[in-house]
Amino acid sequence: MEEFVCLALYTKAYRGPEGGGTVDEQCERRLSSVKKRMDPAMNLLVFTEKSCECRNHIADVREHYEFATVDPARIYLRKNLAEKLFPLDFPGLCRLFAKEGRFAVWELDPGQMEKKGYPYEKRDEGSFGTAPEKYMELCGELRERYGELLPFFQNMIIKDMLPLFFGEDGSQKPLLRQILVSIDDDILCGTGCIYEDVLLKILSLKYGEDVEKGLVYRSGKLKYQNLSLFPLKEIPFVVTEIKLVKDRINISGHVLLPLEYSEIEYYCMDNRNRRYELSLEQDGEICFLGELLHRRKRFLVEFPAGKKPQGIRFMYCYRGMYQARVRMEFAEQLGMVPDTRYNFRLQDGYLWKAEKRILFAAPLQKRTRIKLFFTFLWKSFKI
Repeated sequence: MEEFVCLALYTKAYRGPEGGGTVDEQCERRLSSVKKRMDPAMNLLVFTEKSCECRNHIADVREHYEFATVDPARIYLRKNLAEKLFPLDFPGLCRLFAKEGRFAVWELDPGQMEKKGYPYEKRDEGSFGTAPEKYMELCGELRERYGELLPFFQNMIIKDMLPLFFGEDGSQKPLLRQILVSIDDDILCGTGCIYEDVLLKILSLKYGEDVEKGLVYRSGKLKYQNLSLFPLKEIPFVVTEIKLVKDRINISGHVLLPLEYSEIEYYCMDNRNRRYELSLEQDGEICFLGELLHRRKRFLVEFPAGKKPQGIRFMYCYRGMYQARVRMEFAEQLGMVPDTRYNFRLQDGYLWKAEKRILFAAPLQKRTRIKLFFTFLWKSFKI
């Protein structure tokens, strides 16, 4: 039986995030531990960060669309089959999955809890740089084979074509719209690669109207034609700096405010329900088919530094009636992950602690310092 080899060795077309698209040492180690337990009938293997609940670690393209990936570093194939594919392109990858039908799926790092915190980023799957016309041909081919464009291949197509939306050239809009019509809305919303402001633009292109103007607020979520797009309270404020300036505490960072025209206000509240306004500035621009998006912001909030413990929370309010706490995250250099044992930081004579979407600031007293030293010795020395 031929050994498995990584498909990253058989393609030069793929372009992924920095360090992506090459053979991963973690995948190689995981391969050595699972290959003896694999069904010998399987020729194709996918490593995933998600937990694998399919029976005997075998997935099917007709059922398990959530395991679709375009990253060749996560895909392994029997060597004799892989050699026939070189040079591998995106249509070739889709045809491979269609030909095999079933493939082995193994979790890359089993038993690990889902990571919380550390700046809000969507997963970059990378792309083969496929031309739009190739997607149209591929869609027709897959429909002929299955009678429909399976969600598995829809998922692969939207991940691979995503870079086509970012650029100054809007001439491809009609062709891209034809491709989007073939992709289900729940696939677009659930792919995990598309930021919320871009998602609204993609849906607007698909339906030929400004989706933002048709949004409806329901129980903290924004909906369009009964489709739940995203919950407002889960798009986090990412804190990058906390500092004490002349008896005032400054908290700054960045946030994505996805709506350009809305009746939603963002602000801060302390533990005494005093309101503090946010200072917002433009934080970079991205271009969506020739249109600049201005929804990424730098924020700053200031409030008096007190001698008693106090808390601050980010809030949104819809039409002055519905309000909720917004999730917060912290840049990696701050070393804070909310609602874990690593949720605190010692700085400027304060103990900073993040839990239940509130950032607490407590002046450090001698008793507190002693308790922290014996409870978190490693962090006390580090700080």
